[in-house]
Amino acid sequence: MQETLLEFFKKTGRPHRLEEILRRFGLEKREAKAYLKALVREGLLEKRGSQYFLPAKVVGSLSLHRDGYGFVRLPEKDLFIPPGYTLDAWPEDLVEARIMPPGRDGRPWGVVERVLKRARERVVGTLDFRRGYAVLVPDEPGLPELRLLPEGLHGLKRGSRIVVKVHYGKRPYGEFLEYLGEGDAPETETEAVIAKYGLRAEFPEEVLKEAEAIPLEIPEAELRRRQDFRSLRVFTIDGVDAKDFDDAIHIERLPRGYRVGVHIADVSHYVKEGSPLDQEAFLRGTSVYLPGRVLPMLPERLSNGVCSLKPGEDRLTLSVLFDLTEDLKVQRVRFAEGVIRSVARLTYTEVEAFAEGFGLPDHHAFLAEDLKLLLDLTGRLREKRLAAGALDFSFPEVKVEVEEGTLHLIPQEEPRARSLIEELMLLANQAVAEYLVKKGLPGLFRVHEEPLEEAYGKLRLALARLGYTLPEEVSSQALQRVLLQAKGRPEEPVVANLVLRSLRLARYAAENLGHFGLAMEHYLHFTSPIRRYPDLVVHRVLRAALRRTLTPAKKARWLETFPAIAEHASERERKAEAAERELTKYYMAKWAELHVGERFTGKVTGVAGFGAFVTLKNGVEGLVRLEALGPYTYSEEALALLGPKGKRIRLGDEMEVVIAGANPRLRQIDLVPYREEEAPKKGARGKEVDMRKVVGPPKEKARDTRPERATVETVYFGEWQPRENRETRPVDTRARKRRRRR
Repeated sequence: MQETLLEFFKKTGRPHRLEEILRRFGLEKREAKAYLKALVREGLLEKRGSQYFLPAKVVGSLSLHRDGYGFVRLPEKDLFIPPGYTLDAWPEDLVEARIMPPGRDGRPWGVVERVLKRARERVVGTLDFRRGYAVLVPDEPGLPELRLLPEGLHGLKRGSRIVVKVHYGKRPYGEFLEYLGEGDAPETETEAVIAKYGLRAEFPEEVLKEAEAIPLEIPEAELRRRQDFRSLRVFTIDGVDAKDFDDAIHIERLPRGYRVGVHIADVSHYVKEGSPLDQEAFLRGTSVYLPGRVLPMLPERLSNGVCSLKPGEDRLTLSVLFDLTEDLKVQRVRFAEGVIRSVARLTYTEVEAFAEGFGLPDHHAFLAEDLKLLLDLTGRLREKRLAAGALDFSFPEVKVEVEEGTLHLIPQEEPRARSLIEELMLLANQAVAEYLVKKGLPGLFRVHEEPLEEAYGKLRLALARLGYTLPEEVSSQALQRVLLQAKGRPEEPVVANLVLRSLRLARYAAENLGHFGLAMEHYLHFTSPIRRYPDLVVHRVLRAALRRTLTPAKKARWLETFPAIAEHASERERKAEAAERELTKYYMAKWAELHVGERFTGKVTGVAGFGAFVTLKNGVEGLVRLEALGPYTYSEEALALLGPKGKRIRLGDEMEVVIAGANPRLRQIDLVPYREEEAPKKGARGKEVDMRKVVGPPKEKARDTRPERATVETVYFGEWQPRENRETRPVDTRARKRRRRR
């Protein structure tokens, strides 16, 4: 009878009183109350007053721990799912869970009732053979081994890395799709990461044909229709290895201020909405910069050709022109479809050297006055932005570059040059966002909501242990004050990490929700349409507004479709970041393999009950396990490892370490403390070695001719386990902290 009653509640979907149950089922009052009480006790119904109703349900993605329990991720607070109550869900699956009454600890818990959407259709792993069956051992921890259909496996050896399609059901199985290679060679690992995150490596033939059909010459009629900026000193500033120049700038001195131009490649002129090019760009969502490989959003004919703002060549732009007073108040903003001819291609290195007083190369010396004005102007813009509460994270960045088959880990040291471009791009992005909002136009906004109450509370507590105070009410100004107080102190990276982890991820949305981290009411992405799909969408809206072609029908269609585009773009961005981060960690572990036994100086960037994480000067991070440290214990109160005779290992402390081992497949590096009384291990040099060592795929292997770069911040992204619990299968090294991109 209990099952019948439960089905009745599910079918009606509304609360019922005891009297209704009695009339409906003809039960005795005592009998009915016993059935209902049992359902309440089991958590299948809830009672409030005299009414019985189905318990609340939630929907979210599921994270699973190797011990069997998990959490349904929710906006406010994650729901704990005990072992045995996760149904047949896999990590990251979208699930529906029923909230159960609080247990002895007073906290609610949940039961997964349905898997709404599977997170993965394909799985990457290693081929094995057992008892006459072919089996896939997934690379991802937490995924079950899969029996495989025999088709397509003929000739493959045990240990082959392959991609399979997952068929879900009572007993999931896999169907062979693609052979990636053997072992964990760099080429194989790159292909595995591409397959794992569903990245698109090759362009379909029809997309390439459409791109090749685009003429290199700009029709004269199009040039006459646009505002001509070719007489101005417009130039680009990019990295040394960049090839897709999508933004250019210029500055003019006015009688009472400045005019600054931000000129962005007019990709929307070439990529028509709904075309094969557009559909492929939407599916990709973003360009992906992997070490040794770039997966561009657009084919090379556009990204490195007709849309790239190369010096000496006419290029179409969407331009934003600012008239600023001497104290940098915006007097006027104007948008225009333009044409430019860049006079120079500067690099961050050249501009940084100029900022330090070394001058420009002779062939760029004519831009010295312009650069001097821009450096002063953007420096003051940055000061104003920070004073308004924008958060400034000064994490050291490491450029991971693969060149001719070898890997370089190079710290980025061009702060003023990069800040110059960043401030102007922020100015343009904000201006376009304000224009769309003011005009009531649809848009894809870059939103960043304020921290959740629980996360902010944890941050206040953690910072208090380090001697920093935050008010009870959330404000970006208060967070920025803490970051400034920590500047230059040993715990600066620790404070920055704690603040960063408390923030929500920035994302795309069809509604303007503001940007907490930038302290801006209106913000979106407009300045990189070659490599970000939302920027291309915003260009279309702005062009339609400038041309007055935004019909009510088109506006209604965009308002309807933009929410889905925003969600898809956010998802593709997260997958691209995860892929870049994972392959970067693989290469860092390969680097560490070549330096086993060598000594380095690093900083403690994390402490836990099983050891300390130490980051070297080149951004490589490893774990010093507790057994290697000695009799230390973790103190959450002190955020430190406490040892004998008052010794402690705190966040931000310097530590001399020796690389003890590395496992590229697991993305793990083991370190041990350096002790002078011990004889150096084999390969040790007794002093700190050059950080610019190289590893990578064999030189004879073919490589992409596009720029090969990826930039990561020195933030710990992995999860480690104590040595005694280490499994033979890969452990979870997925991101716990995610880089927040503006």
